[in-house]
Amino acid sequence: MSQQEAFATQRPYQQSWIQRLITPLRRPGKRWQGGLKLKDYKSLSNGQPIKRHALANSVLSVPVGNGRTSATPCVAVGQQLKKGDVIAHGDHSTPWVHASTSGRVTAIQTAYLADRDSEVVCIQIEADGRDEWCKLQPGNPPRNAEELSVFAMQMGLVGLGGAGFPTGIKISGAQQPDMLLINGAECEPFVTCDDRLMRERADDIIRAADYLASALSIQTARIGVEPNKPEAIKALQHAIRQRTSTVEVHTLPHRYPAGGQPMLIRSLSGRKLATGMLPAEVGVFVLNVATLYALGRAVFHAEPLVTRIVTLTGHVHKPGNLEVPIGTPVADLLREAVPHADNNGVQVGGPMMGHLLTQPKAVTSKTCGCLIVRSTQFFPARTQASDCIRCNRCIDVCPMALKPLKLYEAYQRQDGMTLQQEQLNACIECGACSEVCPSNLPLRDSFREAKKIVVGSARQ
Repeated sequence: MSQQEAFATQRPYQQSWIQRLITPLRRPGKRWQGGLKLKDYKSLSNGQPIKRHALANSVLSVPVGNGRTSATPCVAVGQQLKKGDVIAHGDHSTPWVHASTSGRVTAIQTAYLADRDSEVVCIQIEADGRDEWCKLQPGNPPRNAEELSVFAMQMGLVGLGGAGFPTGIKISGAQQPDMLLINGAECEPFVTCDDRLMRERADDIIRAADYLASALSIQTARIGVEPNKPEAIKALQHAIRQRTSTVEVHTLPHRYPAGGQPMLIRSLSGRKLATGMLPAEVGVFVLNVATLYALGRAVFHAEPLVTRIVTLTGHVHKPGNLEVPIGTPVADLLREAVPHADNNGVQVGGPMMGHLLTQPKAVTSKTCGCLIVRSTQFFPARTQASDCIRCNRCIDVCPMALKPLKLYEAYQRQDGMTLQQEQLNACIECGACSEVCPSNLPLRDSFREAKKIVVGSARQ
């Protein structure tokens, strides 16, 4: 069953009488096990305001899909476009796609996406340098979940925290939640795009949170932020006071991966998201803070999702955060960051869950939030893997209470049954086990590959 089908078949979250008795006694900040403290390197890029990426002479390749689903192009080569024009229509499971800038369509062809390392159909736009919006016509905000779901699909909204799941589908499957939880953790080292967003655009975020809570008939809305973002916390609290909002800001444990969905839900609601469960089943609706901001821009300003903030950091002369049109070549962004000559390649995403860029001509997608220029200072060479010494450190840090060594041994045997029995699908691929392993076993990467084995076994 697909995730979309699973949403459609769920019943609204209903508490038993004993849960209703216990719930008022719960407090945000419920601890979860595992995780680890990492050096965050946030100060490399979080000190400067967000800048806009210069578009002169740029050629963008705007993806119309993500490697799994694809929208249908509705433009022709040679056509003149303005920023925000619809360039591909989606269906019930695929968001629409819009022009990221004004210019001329020069090709409809494939290109590689930086954060997914896959080739997808893209619409190539030669920017005219004016970055001129189409005529935006804000109307009355959608009044309920059904209207908002359709609207979100038409505005191209997807989760900006990394997964890229269509926001419209998530809203349609919300199933009458009683809590809105907003993920402002940004727990990966180096990444600061959400931090700067919360600092600079807190009022828009809180306005969007108030609206979404009202549209979904939710009484309680909470934003979770790690304590290493004090300026963001202050900005959000100030916006709440100014708007007399009921949104609450809560400090999350300063421990990676505090932003993982099961951990965030545990911290902010006290509820446990068991393996295989969706947030709707425990009565919560979860959005990344950047997704919420994009939703607000769409609802109140009629702006489709055509840009995102990208952190440029690591071994560069000019680190910072840029607001980048979707489909911008990675090479263009690196020229703005000015990497040092002795770099060791580019990491797409954070150091824990990201990967090394393998396609120099790749372009940014809606889920590409960080580019780290690597060096031996930030990414020391790993020693060769050796035999497990049975230290159990991987078990201690696993936030999902798994047994990484048993999973690793099952993967080496290609044992699909044991992988399922040991709940491989509960692994969130945070990489904490690999980080602490004294034998340098490639645990996280092995588990990514192992999931393909489980999928293959299920199909047989």
